[in-house]
Amino acid sequence: MKLFFKILLLILFFPHCNIAQQAKIYSLHKLFDPQPASGDFIAWKNEGILIPIRFESNSMNRIKVSYSGPNADFQIFQLHDIWADFSAGNCGETKTNGTFEKIQVPDRAERKPDLTIVPTEENQWILVFLKFQASTDAGSFPFVLSFDQQGKKTEVAGSITVKDRILRDLSDLDFYSDFWQFPISMADYYKIKPWSEKHWEHVGEMFELLRQINQHSITTSVFWDLYNTRIRSLDEMMIQVKKSTNGSFSYDYSIFDKYVELAHSKGITGQISVHNLFPWNGFLFYFDEATSKVQSVQTQPGTPEYQSFWRPFLLDFSEHLKKKGWHDKAVLFVDERDPNMTLDLAKWVKNESPGFKMGFSGDFYPFLSEWMEDYSMPMNVVVDAGEMRKRILSSKKTSLYTSCFEKSNQPNLLLTSDYRDIYFLTLLSKAKGYDGMLRWALNLWSTDIMNSAIYSDLPSGDAHLIYPDGQVSVRYLVLKDALEEISKLEMHSKVQSPIEMLDATNRYFLINIEADRYQMLQSMKNYLND
Repeated sequence: MKLFFKILLLILFFPHCNIAQQAKIYSLHKLFDPQPASGDFIAWKNEGILIPIRFESNSMNRIKVSYSGPNADFQIFQLHDIWADFSAGNCGETKTNGTFEKIQVPDRAERKPDLTIVPTEENQWILVFLKFQASTDAGSFPFVLSFDQQGKKTEVAGSITVKDRILRDLSDLDFYSDFWQFPISMADYYKIKPWSEKHWEHVGEMFELLRQINQHSITTSVFWDLYNTRIRSLDEMMIQVKKSTNGSFSYDYSIFDKYVELAHSKGITGQISVHNLFPWNGFLFYFDEATSKVQSVQTQPGTPEYQSFWRPFLLDFSEHLKKKGWHDKAVLFVDERDPNMTLDLAKWVKNESPGFKMGFSGDFYPFLSEWMEDYSMPMNVVVDAGEMRKRILSSKKTSLYTSCFEKSNQPNLLLTSDYRDIYFLTLLSKAKGYDGMLRWALNLWSTDIMNSAIYSDLPSGDAHLIYPDGQVSVRYLVLKDALEEISKLEMHSKVQSPIEMLDATNRYFLINIEADRYQMLQSMKNYLND
């Protein structure tokens, strides 16, 4: 009996004695199927590294995280589970009608500036970020990560080899990201009025996150967003289109201008991609003063109805862009539409308003290429070397993209993708001689996106890379890391030709064979850090 009371007193007055703790470093592959890692890392100066930690404890007390090791910027992210499904390669009806296994993936990354985490489960994922300063000494050093819960501590140790090379800032990278933005989706998620003061704050936050992954392009639309699946009010249009009682059109560019100017203020000053000229659903919209309602008309390029609507817009928009000094940056973008109709549209646009640039995402068509100043293609497309040379010599932009069509064994940026595939996709784009990588949705959020990425018609993660409230995904952080690998490759290229390594990356079978793909990636990593 006396022993029982002694134990009880120990528990009451020294509760941390009852805490069972364990922390381990894991590979940055698939955190939902974790594989232990050695804890040995290599980094250049000015490079960041990501270290996934799974902290296990039967206590829900706060966790204070600390780091000791070579001089570095030290950050931590608490990872939150998001529901996902294994539905890669299934879009639209095949996804809607299918049945897919569900799993929770630690994808939502919440930065903790105070280095303290309130665990939400006994197995808590933590992502550690270390960025080594240019002044950091080169050499091999031990490091220790400590986790403290009310005085009860556990540690994980590893080693870091800091190379005597300084990585350039990503802003100097000759390789861009192009993630299409959905600002109206943001307003809907937060349940605020589009283009209200609060909405603009969130848009500015979005641009700041985009700048960090070397985003160059600003996604704009004539109407509400890229796909306009429902009619909204006139004041929510990015460019407000009005039809007067005499049949003439007028345009209010104030929201469009503010959107572009805000992007510029955040450091995104490149291309202005303008969507809606050839939309998926074929609808165009305008506010009709005769009926005091927003009207919709379904039409196709080449028809008299289509041309009578878009001709005055192109002429007026062209003049507006010239006044703003933006005409040379504007690209009228067409997404996966019929190539022959797109060609006819491009010819018509350039005839009606010479000087406009055109962009296209979809399969490669040589007859279309010369008309497209910006061309993005799926990763499995092989462009003839002569056609690629033409694009390079004429300073036309070319990029790679993935979407919902890639199969489960193929690289993508889904929640169920292996993170190594993000490195592969950036390297593959570089190996093909492209200028960057595009993806169709940065933030097309559902109402429950903070908990679930299961969509009725899309694979999990296909529609978003970032989360609300300034939070990002692990995929976003891995992409930043992958861009640093591209920066290393560009710096290597100034010293020695990496052509053999790039050719190895561009072998077609790697798209479908995961084991060979990851072996190649490890070889590339060894080469870049050699």
